[in-house]
Amino acid sequence: MTSVTVITGIIILLAALVCYAFVSQTISQKKEQRKRVLAALKSQLRSFKFMISGCPDGFLTKDLKVIVLRSLVEVCEQLSKLEPKEPAHLQELQQHSNLLTEAQRAAPTKTRAQLESLQQIKEVKMSLEELHRFVFKMEGQSRVTRSQADTYRAQIKQLVLQVTVDGYVLSGQQANQNGKTKLALHYFDLAAKLLQREGKSGMFDAKISQLKEVCTQLQQGMTEEDSGEVDTVSEEEKAELEGEWDKFSKDNEDIWKKKQVYD
Repeated sequence: MTSVTVITGIIILLAALVCYAFVSQTISQKKEQRKRVLAALKSQLRSFKFMISGCPDGFLTKDLKVIVLRSLVEVCEQLSKLEPKEPAHLQELQQHSNLLTEAQRAAPTKTRAQLESLQQIKEVKMSLEELHRFVFKMEGQSRVTRSQADTYRAQIKQLVLQVTVDGYVLSGQQANQNGKTKLALHYFDLAAKLLQREGKSGMFDAKISQLKEVCTQLQQGMTEEDSGEVDTVSEEEKAELEGEWDKFSKDNEDIWKKKQVYD
């Protein structure tokens, strides 16, 4: 065997090794990329399902329900293409497609479903916060116009107002049942003032009158023992209660965009 043959063989071998390494690296990179895409899609799927499941049926507006369900359908379609042998993706795709069709055909509802517990209120608030971030995400990707995004945000803000007021009322009822009249009065007063501040002229007049009547009854029912209560609202509770609405009542678009970004 001549030196030329040996050198040629070595060159061919090295070339084959380089090609093998390149192909292996490419395959490995594609696998990793696929894993990342799958992880991101499954994370989005969980988020969208949480937005829907966190709110009781009939609570979200038609517009908000449609954009979430449409996003769910899109994610399920992508997952079914990446994992065609996974039956759960096709099942969820069919399920959410049916729900989307129903939501698109349904007439808009003027009244929202009532929330029945503080735990439910907490879950709904978390869902609305997630949805609020998602609207900014869609706007940033040019999937909706600024006008559409503003409409969605206004609807979310209105729902958060309802949730916050419901939370104050439920807390006030619990406090009153526990004999904490001052605390109950504080909650009902917060609810009335929030509606007065945020509602359009005449929009919540009936509800405000009802809350003021409750406040009047609580004030009249307070005994001398009640007036000496120490068990009122702590500074920490006040900060938490009165700060709940601030995140939605202020123009904090830049904060949401910078701090809350979807994968």
